[in-house]
Amino acid sequence: MNKNQQKMKATLEALNIMIQHASEGPSGFWTEDHEGCGNPKIFPEFEVGLTKGNLVQKEHLICPWNTNILYGNPKGTIQTGCYYSCSIEKARYLSEKMLCDVLLRFRKRLLDGDYDGKDTIFPLLTPGEINYIEKQQVNAQKRQERKEAEKRMARLKKAFSLIQKYPEYEDLFSVYYGENVVSMDYDGFIDFNPNYQDIEGAGNLSYNEYIEAQIKTFRNIKPTNKIKGLFAQCYYNIPITFKAHIEKINKEKGHICLNRIIVDGMFPDGECFTGTEEHVWMNLNNFKNFGVGDCVSFTAEIYRYVKKSNGKQIDFGLRNPIEITQIPPYNVPSDKELLKQSLSDIKCESCYLSEYCNHTTCMF
Repeated sequence: MNKNQQKMKATLEALNIMIQHASEGPSGFWTEDHEGCGNPKIFPEFEVGLTKGNLVQKEHLICPWNTNILYGNPKGTIQTGCYYSCSIEKARYLSEKMLCDVLLRFRKRLLDGDYDGKDTIFPLLTPGEINYIEKQQVNAQKRQERKEAEKRMARLKKAFSLIQKYPEYEDLFSVYYGENVVSMDYDGFIDFNPNYQDIEGAGNLSYNEYIEAQIKTFRNIKPTNKIKGLFAQCYYNIPITFKAHIEKINKEKGHICLNRIIVDGMFPDGECFTGTEEHVWMNLNNFKNFGVGDCVSFTAEIYRYVKKSNGKQIDFGLRNPIEITQIPPYNVPSDKELLKQSLSDIKCESCYLSEYCNHTTCMF
């Protein structure tokens, strides 16, 4: 038995199981990284790929849910595989009987050699089945719209008191209130996550008070009360390192003040960012071997806390520093210099010679 014959045998065995369990919906042949078309209700082994991220594949020749097979030429293509030409989401709208009929039809065509290197592939779905899918999609969309409208009304009802104070945010509250979402715009950002108990000093802060504190935070434009935006950016992304100058030490309170802070962080896509912050107070214990005037480099945890000096606001600080080392004195880059560097990075990234450049000396 050659390789294609083995794949054909495996495909037919899988199809027989799918037909027997058509009531559980369609199934593909793989799962990985918590996604995929494999249906664990039909093939339990796929559960590992969906829950633990492992790659689970079932040997097969071709898949019935390939767009080219379901809809025929010129829809999709068999050559690129199901991942790039998959219509299993549409197949999920089929009734149990329709699903069973489609699988039986596919098995017959497979055995008859209808997919053996032929350029012309006729639709596996009948016109009636295609219309049924389209109607079910429209109905599902309407149900989803009704559901979203109900959620929107519920959010507006809960946010009523906030809307009275901040009517300009009504649309924002209607979409994000109570959701695990961070909304960002030119004014600032609002973290709508209802699990905010990690905020230091929050105490009995209600959810509405928590949202209002964030609004007040970015509305406060006084330089002496502005929040640490770079720390916030690191909190919602990935902090890398911090460089700072030791400005003050308060041994009585056990605190140390760091200023001229250079912040290096990274976005989830791997793009890095750099910026500066003016000062931050930290616990002295980790810096006992250093004195005023020293410059240090370290990594630390970003945390949120309630700042009450000018009404309740949410700010960001540093704690639990590790890998603290003394470094030579440095100059903090100005905003103009940082902007110039950012523009230079963009220029380098978009350069057609980027792959051949050492990113040290410009080839131009």
